[in-house]
Amino acid sequence: MTTTPVSPDHPDGRPQDGADDDLLPYLRQALTLATANADAGQLPFAAVVVRDGQVLGTGVNTAGRDSDPIAHAEVEAVRDACRKLGGGDLTGAVVVSTCEPCAMCHTATLVAGAARIVYAAPKEYVPDFGGTPRPDLTRLQGILREAAPETVTHQPTDGAREPFDRYLAVLAAGGAGR
Repeated sequence: MTTTPVSPDHPDGRPQDGADDDLLPYLRQALTLATANADAGQLPFAAVVVRDGQVLGTGVNTAGRDSDPIAHAEVEAVRDACRKLGGGDLTGAVVVSTCEPCAMCHTATLVAGAARIVYAAPKEYVPDFGGTPRPDLTRLQGILREAAPETVTHQPTDGAREPFDRYLAVLAAGGAGR
């Protein structure tokens, strides 16, 4: 009998679908990008698109700076990868993200053909940034997770909280902005 490992880092102890140690360097790369984005006063999220050990694209959240509510890190990484490849097919790719994806990012990843998203920080790590809660999006995220649970995996990663801590420090110093 096999058991699904439980992530001790996940606040609600949700099962971890499998170890993705081979993706740790890309998770660290995404965390570095997210921390730099936070230091620049932008939201602390980043993503890297990987296929066959090659980085196809990267992205950081530019929603505030660009006044673009869909400029999330995963979407930007998918866009970057598709531009570099000259097409919209990311079949077999993995989107490596600093944080559990929202419904929009999960959908964009699937639409582009990526196999799945692997993330470092569960959504419970994300501080309240003062936005308006969107229960409809939370429900949609739950539906996506239920319909395609194999497409999203939490990989506990050292330093997963760092981008959020840095962003809060920037906010406290009055440095966050658009």
